[in-house]
Amino acid sequence: MALRTGLNGKVMLTLPSYGGLIGAGIGYAASLTPSLLPRGTFFMILVAGLGMAAGYAIGSTVEWISRSVVRFTASYPDRKIVLVSLLAIWIPCAILTPIALGWQYDQQDALNFTKGAPATVALFLGAAFLGLIFVCIGRGFRVVTRLLARAIALIPGLSTWVSASPERIRWFRSIVAAAWCVGSVAVFGGAFNAITVSYDSINADSSGQNPVNLGINSGSAGSNTDWETLGREGRFYVNNTMTSSEITRITGRPSSTPVRLYVGMQQAQTPEERVEIALAELDRVDAWARPHLVIYGVTGTGWVDPDAINSIEAVTGGDVTTVTVQYSAVPSWIGFLIDPQTSMDQNSILTKAVVNRWKSLPSDSRPELILFGESLGSMGTQGAWQAGDQPEEVTQDIQKIVWIGPPAESTLWKSWQAERTSGPAWDPVVGDGSIVQVIVTPETSGTANPNQGTRIVFAAHANDPVVYWSPSLLLSKPDWADSPLGPGVMPQFRWIPIVTFLQVGLDLVAGGEPPEVGHNYSAQMAPAVALGIDHPDWTSSDLERLSAALPNLRYETG
Repeated sequence: MALRTGLNGKVMLTLPSYGGLIGAGIGYAASLTPSLLPRGTFFMILVAGLGMAAGYAIGSTVEWISRSVVRFTASYPDRKIVLVSLLAIWIPCAILTPIALGWQYDQQDALNFTKGAPATVALFLGAAFLGLIFVCIGRGFRVVTRLLARAIALIPGLSTWVSASPERIRWFRSIVAAAWCVGSVAVFGGAFNAITVSYDSINADSSGQNPVNLGINSGSAGSNTDWETLGREGRFYVNNTMTSSEITRITGRPSSTPVRLYVGMQQAQTPEERVEIALAELDRVDAWARPHLVIYGVTGTGWVDPDAINSIEAVTGGDVTTVTVQYSAVPSWIGFLIDPQTSMDQNSILTKAVVNRWKSLPSDSRPELILFGESLGSMGTQGAWQAGDQPEEVTQDIQKIVWIGPPAESTLWKSWQAERTSGPAWDPVVGDGSIVQVIVTPETSGTANPNQGTRIVFAAHANDPVVYWSPSLLLSKPDWADSPLGPGVMPQFRWIPIVTFLQVGLDLVAGGEPPEVGHNYSAQMAPAVALGIDHPDWTSSDLERLSAALPNLRYETG
């Protein structure tokens, strides 16, 4: 059944679209195919319901166009044709449902996920219920638009003018629909602002955080940044620096105490002002005199991955200053979907400012620059360059770069995938392969690039939805979906218009991936950092000890 408005303005129930029912079956079946990650009960029912609703909408539209062109006078063809065609669609759907559940269990086993999926009947009925709700919401939008148009048209004088011709009625309804859309966008914007405010309050909350291990880090006495303005993640970060003894236990060599600098987004209103504070912090701690200087691109909440920063400090022997600037307090997936430009602006300004100051120093007495970015921070730090820039250009000043889990729209990652000289999109060979290396699994991290001293390391799982979801998935087949599929991707995976867009989009927010799967890079962090920095004193034994030590070195965040 469906909603519509009659000529008298009353809301009525009508029979569902014949084409819509066929499309819903196709959409349901397509949604059951494997995505990049396994789906639990809730997300499996949700994506199946979305597939049904999308299929219904497409089928209804095709039917409407066909009837308009062929001038059908009836909504339905012969009843026997209807019955046979619907059975031909929905019986295979019923058969496919338990098969699809088997695919989910196989994928969960292969990727070490906790087992869980709905029963066959629960999946089918749950998807049908959700699909009906989504269809009613869509129909309800049209009904509300028409009712609004009718109500507005009752304004004295306007009703007479609008009803003077069918053309005016159509235009009037279109104007009301457009106004409704604008209002919906405004409501959505208000909801996003409310979400932002809630995360801002979490970011500002310093309860349970006390400055006890700051040393000369940001937030300490004499710092240009106040403890309270560092943000929640910033306070965790500067308060948990590795000690020289912890580093020595890993390397067996004398070590220094690292320095951590952080500028919270509350410290200043503009990206440029925050970067000025960051430069002042670098000057304060004499970072330019240390052997290593790391520009760190944080995730959306301002989170600094403990495994990442501890790996950086261990590999460099603690003789390193790491600087970062917060640009947001919302999770990366929200920032990626709603406002990725903020990350790119802040990180680009920071990177360029540090490089320019570094260039002004004597070449024989300045630190080695290292760039690190994870998730949205990876995308943001790549914003310092343009699509088409080659690895040789990128590494002119910053010769050691590590990018972890770069989102699909990251400038260089996207460009170099498209321009690869060989290999699949999930493991591209960029140029002659001497500078850029992609870590897809831990096994691919053991070989150093032949061009010693200059390298760019990507860690990008073939089943990471952050790395491979993009708006283009809606209608365009991506290169990474071609054979051969990457490690951890089910052989039954197929790109399907609209459906794959929805599936991988929901993979973004599902979360809970075990190590080495999806957007969880805990197993690759130490190898990626060690390979990217390529410290001359670092050994494979050091890497083994670091990997074993990292779980015990993790500190509280969030």
